[in-house]
Amino acid sequence: MKVVCLGAHILDVLGRPVTDIPAGQGRRVLDEIRLTAAGTAGGTAVDLAKLGADVTSVGAVGDDSAGRLLRALLTDHGVDASGLAVRPDGATPSTILPIRPDGSRPALHAPGVMATLTADDVDLDLVAHADVLHVGGPDVLGGFATSDLPGILRHAVAHGTTVSMDLLSVGRPGLLEELGALWEHVDWFLPNDDQLRALTGRHDLEDAAGELRALGVGGVVATCGADGALLVGEVTERVGALSVDVVDTTGCGDAFCAGYLVGLDRGLVPVGAALWGTAAAALVAGGLGSDAGIVDLDTTLAFLAEHGGRGVPV
Repeated sequence: MKVVCLGAHILDVLGRPVTDIPAGQGRRVLDEIRLTAAGTAGGTAVDLAKLGADVTSVGAVGDDSAGRLLRALLTDHGVDASGLAVRPDGATPSTILPIRPDGSRPALHAPGVMATLTADDVDLDLVAHADVLHVGGPDVLGGFATSDLPGILRHAVAHGTTVSMDLLSVGRPGLLEELGALWEHVDWFLPNDDQLRALTGRHDLEDAAGELRALGVGGVVATCGADGALLVGEVTERVGALSVDVVDTTGCGDAFCAGYLVGLDRGLVPVGAALWGTAAAALVAGGLGSDAGIVDLDTTLAFLAEHGGRGVPV
């Protein structure tokens, strides 16, 4: 499967466990600190590559040490980072994540050049020859999302490329309308439950997903943390989460997207693909960082089978 991951590519700096931020010049000793390639495009790209996909990253990074490290991390995981636009004198999007003992985390984020992507940075031939165009974080890409991205999605659809999309932020008033030109071109929208509620203003997830489908989205898959996932397409189904000891929830949504898209490519029906997504997300939750846990597709499916995922529908 050839995938283009377009959008937010972020260098994450994570530390755990963080119970508090010491006052003044205080100091805490942590068990672990890691630097990872992350973001709703970058993190998903890494997980897709681990699961066997041929992945190219498209996004904006700075010509700085963080950007060089981010590109190296992507390349080390098998992602083609040549599609990243490098901005001279620009800062690479970066986030500091203090991970609490329960796996939750606040985010201290510097967006850098994230919103500087332009149509000239996107190779349309690459999009046309991809099986999937995964758009990660149109909500943080600035004017690109409204001026350039609709045409790119139309180009993808015209050439038979499946379009999937996820959000980075929780959402803001008016975002649904702001991204209005995108919805009819999206085959699969993959937000989390909080994002879906904030986007539509609807508390009931089925109603919220129905509103997106009325705008033209093919199917909505909302991840719900420990409650699994809700799929709303031709039929509505729920998939339970796998029970694991949570270390860090960073990147679980990205991992779900990767597992789900690979499952669809392998011919699974959506609920079966969602089970692959939950397995990938559970593996990531068991380690520090958005690239934790997942080794390859075989070990991911073995993990799913060990945790009650036998009899996956196809």
